[in-house]
Amino acid sequence: MAYTIVTCFLFMAFVAWYSYRRTRNTISDSDGYFLAGRGLTGGFIAGSLVLTNLSAEQLVGLNGQAYSSNMSNMAWEVTAGISVIILALVLLPRYIGGAFTTLP
Repeated sequence: MAYTIVTCFLFMAFVAWYSYRRTRNTISDSDGYFLAGRGLTGGFIAGSLVLTNLSAEQLVGLNGQAYSSNMSNMAWEVTAGISVIILALVLLPRYIGGAFTTLP
């Protein structure tokens, strides 16, 4: 158990050190920090939105509810998908065009 914790800590420390060395003096304002210098493509933004929408609720709670009762909880996820599509097609171009800085 202690070996796992120590190696996890060492790996995280290495990733933090390496990330710091690679990005030192490259991020000078909020656009560079939050929006990667406005250089991300639509695929990265869409992936971020989809993965932000996933959580323990979807992985554990909704599956357990579907197993115990019925598939009616699928309606929740269908409406969430519709709202993400509206965000990507309608709101995201306005955010990017207006130079807003947001987090999902």
